[in-house]
Amino acid sequence: MLILKRIIFVALAFLLPNITLAKSVDAVGEAVIYNNDIADARYRATQQAIKQAVLESGSRVNIKDALNNGELESNLEIRSSGYVQKARILSEEQNGDFLRIIARVDVTPDSQCSTGPTSYYKKTVGITGFELQDPLQARLGGLSNISRELPKDLADEINKQGYLRALTATNIAIYPDLINAPSSTNYDGSLTNVTRISEQLGVQYIVSGVIRDIGEVYLRFPDDKNSKDLLDEEIDKERNFVVDIYIYDGFSGALLFEQRYDEIGNWDISDHAKVGFGSAKFWSIHYGKVVQQALKESALDTSNQLRCQPFIANIFRTEGNRIHISAGSLSGIKQGDKFNVYRRYEVFNQLQSSQTQLNNANISVTIKQVQPNFSVGELVVDSHILNVQQQDVVIAW
Repeated sequence: MLILKRIIFVALAFLLPNITLAKSVDAVGEAVIYNNDIADARYRATQQAIKQAVLESGSRVNIKDALNNGELESNLEIRSSGYVQKARILSEEQNGDFLRIIARVDVTPDSQCSTGPTSYYKKTVGITGFELQDPLQARLGGLSNISRELPKDLADEINKQGYLRALTATNIAIYPDLINAPSSTNYDGSLTNVTRISEQLGVQYIVSGVIRDIGEVYLRFPDDKNSKDLLDEEIDKERNFVVDIYIYDGFSGALLFEQRYDEIGNWDISDHAKVGFGSAKFWSIHYGKVVQQALKESALDTSNQLRCQPFIANIFRTEGNRIHISAGSLSGIKQGDKFNVYRRYEVFNQLQSSQTQLNNANISVTIKQVQPNFSVGELVVDSHILNVQQQDVVIAW
């Protein structure tokens, strides 16, 4: 009988090699309620909770939304690596026109990301300035600083997630033509200069954006001191918040992700108040809370898009059989870690625009020393013999 049990156990081990237990994660989701549509807000809040749970579980899923007569099912099906899991709403709380839910999500880890080395390291992201398409819209509330303060707040939200390392360079404006962004053309014919910016900042990805609309929906006279404020008449003063966010691969310049975040908030203070973007007063008003919710959603999307991408770092120095790479302990690198070396080549398309190509050199490097912002790795032989040069890269898949 004992032998029979062992045979059955071994047979099951061969028949079910890829089965992994689902991981239950409790996550919070929030959404703005528009036109008293609770079902729609619950739907969007649950999507946000699922995104958060997926990040925490270290896997990737494609959300399969289940709606029944406008109501979101309490058990929401999601598909991950061929397995169907469940998300169940545990609690729901409404505060004004904001809905907050807690959902329990069962997620099966995706082996291509959660068990690979790419999930161990924090990829660096450079956040550039977000230009305002219509600068005159910043007069209401004195929000002329929004182009530099908004991306800083986005970087803070990304860093709170803990999966990426966001650095700000809000003095940099990428797009010479905001209307056509992100497809605006530079003087040399290239679509953007993100590869050069990425190299200057020492980051793997670039996040840029355009603030499309922060205009008011209501009629107002901010410069007329004799006009009666609509706030005194208890009329909602709705104001748009529309921002487009773009994520680029810093090595190739390829646009990886673009998303528009479109919200409306109530400007529930005087038209004559100059609060400035990002001030304590700004975050206390309804419009500020709506903006904060949009930033949280965009930070979640950025983390989800990049977490399972390969980790890449530049080689900035070679010396004998040792190389220096532009990532260290702040990125999660430890002594003894191993990376693959890839050579960087410049190729030209039919318009003679330069493109970056990375080719596997079939060389491994072992990390021997780690500093906060860089590491020293050791090759099996001298770097000159292997033709490893500055601006080549190391990659963890």
